[in-house]
Amino acid sequence: MNAFINYIRKNSLLTIVFIVLIGFFIFEASLFTAKPIISLLEVKLGLNFYTKNVIIKLFMLIYSVLAILLVNNGSIKGYGFNLSTIKIGYLKFSFKVIGITLASFLFGAILFMGILNRVFPTGNSTGFPEQNSIIQMVLTIWIWSSICEEVFVRGLIQGFIQHLQNIRIFRLSLPVIISGFFFGAMHLSLISMGMGAWYVTFIVFNTTVIGLVAAYYREKTNSIIPAFWVHLLANFVGSIPLIIKILLT
Repeated sequence: MNAFINYIRKNSLLTIVFIVLIGFFIFEASLFTAKPIISLLEVKLGLNFYTKNVIIKLFMLIYSVLAILLVNNGSIKGYGFNLSTIKIGYLKFSFKVIGITLASFLFGAILFMGILNRVFPTGNSTGFPEQNSIIQMVLTIWIWSSICEEVFVRGLIQGFIQHLQNIRIFRLSLPVIISGFFFGAMHLSLISMGMGAWYVTFIVFNTTVIGLVAAYYREKTNSIIPAFWVHLLANFVGSIPLIIKILLT
């Protein structure tokens, strides 16, 4: 196995293709494995979109860690599971991330949900289902999803290709770009859940931007902890309209 992985790593294209295929396999395997468990528990526990997502992300986390151990000689070293190697002022860092997220959401809303949705209407503007409570939102979306997705994308995928960081496009390294765009592309699956095409496009655009920011700080600090914080803050900003709606009802 070590010889095979070393052979893959010597070729940039093979490295990228290999980890993207592994990522796609883990994403699909998580959905496939969770499906019978969700079917079994759905009626008894009254699972909704968000609690079902907890089960799917659990398998994503398990498969991601197993994959890291498999390709890295049984170790998680070098895949971001450590404290930041540089000092970060989290207050300033947080305001920067919130600003980028707000700008991304505003631009995306105007372009996709406003202009393009009116010029090319699809007749379906369905978004995420309403959550039962703010607590459910915090636990399932802000915290759990952020942890599992960051281990998957910034841990496994970006960690495997991090040795390609000297390859740069528009001042961003190739691992950052691939990590960011893979994260955005993951959310294309929302279209299969009945959400509107332009709404999904809006989500993919914003998650790509946030993915690039998280990947940048993952590379800069050599840790997935700042990336997790970027993810959590972005989920918080995206949830503000729902929080307001819940508080007013």
